[in-house]
Amino acid sequence: MAVAVVVAGGTVGGGAIRTAAADATDTKFSFAVLPDTQQEVINSSDTRFLNRTNWLVRNRSALDLRFVTSSGDVVNWDTPDHAQYVTARSAMRPIENAAIPYALALGNHDTQAPGVGGPVRDPARELIRDTTVFNQYFTVSQYRAVKGQFEAGKVDNSYSTFEAGGAQWLVLTLELWPRVAAVNWARNVVAANPRHNVIVVTHDYIDGNGAIEQSAGFGATSPQYLFDNLVKQYANIRFVFSGHTGIAGNRVDTGVNGNKIYSFLQTFHSNSTNPVRLVEIDTAANSLRTWIYAPHTNRSFTEYDRSFSGIGVVR
Repeated sequence: MAVAVVVAGGTVGGGAIRTAAADATDTKFSFAVLPDTQQEVINSSDTRFLNRTNWLVRNRSALDLRFVTSSGDVVNWDTPDHAQYVTARSAMRPIENAAIPYALALGNHDTQAPGVGGPVRDPARELIRDTTVFNQYFTVSQYRAVKGQFEAGKVDNSYSTFEAGGAQWLVLTLELWPRVAAVNWARNVVAANPRHNVIVVTHDYIDGNGAIEQSAGFGATSPQYLFDNLVKQYANIRFVFSGHTGIAGNRVDTGVNGNKIYSFLQTFHSNSTNPVRLVEIDTAANSLRTWIYAPHTNRSFTEYDRSFSGIGVVR
C-alpha cells in the first residue's frame, strides 16, 4: 500500500556572469533543469553529461544556483552490468560533492519497460513501475533535500524543499503518467505546504507546440488528468517542467485560483551537445527569465529564451 513517508532530510548562456550578493538582500537565484540525457549515457566514454554538471558547479556562484532537477529519461535502457546507470551516477557526483540539492524525475527509459536497444517489453504497464535499478543508483540521501515520499525507499514520487530569494520552494517530482494514488498523494503534499512555491517535474506533460498531452501511454493517467486534478487546483503551483517529446516549448495557464502556471518542455535528445535549462527567479521584481545553454559546444539556444513578469511568488 502506498503511503506518504516523511524523511529527514566560463560564460553563462543568455547573459553575462554575475556574482551573487553575499547578504540576504539578494533576491535573484536560479535552478537548473536537465533535459532527457538518455543519449549521453549509451557510451561510457561520452563526457557530455559530466561536462554539464561540472559546468554547473563551476558557475554555481555566478548563477546563484540553488537546485538541480531533471525531467526524466536519465538513462536509455538497462543492461546486466547497469553501465548506463553507472555513467549517470558518476555524472551527478559533482552536484552531490558541491552539496547542491537535486531531484530527478523518472521517464519511461528509467524503468524496466524498455529492453536493450529501446523496444518496449511486455507487460509494459507493470514494467513501467519497476524502478528498482534506478532506486539503487539514486537515493534520497544523495538528493539531500527530500522531505517526503509516496512510497518508502523510492524516489519515483517525492518532494524536496529549499529557501531562496526570501521565499520557500517545493520541488515535486512525479512518476510518468502517474497512478491516481500518486496524484492524490501529491495533492495532499501541495495542500499541506501553502506557503511554498511549487515546482512540478514529471516526464510527460506538454509537447513541442506547448499543448498539454492527452495520452496516458502505457501508464495510469494522462498529462491532462494531472493538470485537471493537481496543477490547476492549487494557488501555490508555479511551474511544471517536462521532457519526453519534441525539443523545447512552453505555455502559460491560469489556475482555478487565478494564479499563473508556467510550463516548460526541454527534451532535445541531443547526439552532439548537452543543453540545460536555467531558470532565474527575481522575487523582488516578481519575474522569471529562462534560457537554454550547452556548455560542451558553448551554444546558446536563444530561440527558447523566455521572460515573464508578475509570476506571483508566494511569500
